Amino acid sequence: MTEPGQDDLIRALVAFMPFVQRWHLPLNPEDMDEIVYALLLHSRSALSWDEITAAVHHQIDEHEEQARRMSEAMGRAAATEAHDNEQGA
Repeated sequence: MTEPGQDDLIRALVAFMPFVQRWHLPLNPEDMDEIVYALLLHSRSALSWDEITAAVHHQIDEHEEQARRMSEAMGRAAATEAHDNEQGA
C-alpha cells in the first residue's frame, strides 16, 4: 500500500471542499484531512473490505486520541496561564 503524496492529498482536499461547503458538513480541517487520506490510501488497496474497515476504524481511533491529548494539553496550558496571571495580579 503506497502512501498518498502531498500533491494527491491537496488535490483530493480541493475536490472534497465543495461537498463540505454545499452540504454544510460539520468537518474541521483535521477531520477532512483524515477522510481524504483514508480514501486515497485505500482506494487502490489490496486489503479486503473488512481489513479496510478495520484499518480506518483504527485510524479514526488514533485521530480522536491525538485530538483528545491536544485538547487536554491546551486546557492545562490555559489553566497554568490563568494561574500565573492571578499570581502576578
